[in-house]
Amino acid sequence: MSILDCSIVTPQKKIFEGKISYIKAPGKVGEFGVLPGHESFITILDVGIINITEENGEEISYLLVGGYFEVTEDKIIIIADEVYTKDDIDTQEASKKAEEFKNKLSSMNFDDSDYESTRRKYEKYSNMLKLAS
Repeated sequence: MSILDCSIVTPQKKIFEGKISYIKAPGKVGEFGVLPGHESFITILDVGIINITEENGEEISYLLVGGYFEVTEDKIIIIADEVYTKDDIDTQEASKKAEEFKNKLSSMNFDDSDYESTRRKYEKYSNMLKLAS
């Protein structure tokens, strides 16, 4: 079985280091998956849930809030702005914040200066709820 070495880090700490057989991540232009033998590339990550299948078949999920994803030969390096685990999430607070940013987005236009940052905050809190469920 082919494997990939995978590292996920934030500016503050290392989140994950291990051997994996598959990873699905939220790219800026849509979700993508990587298996061993994938072509090398670098891309920008959006807000979303990353799913990892470890070498032993166990699955792990994290919420990533932006960053960079690089594949080279048999190695994946993810440098994330923020990463959350299921244990990090306060569902009541996330629900309240998701609703707050959803309401704010509904009254905005795409060309508003803070539209993208508001959208990212909404995505962050709504994905927290998905990860926690």
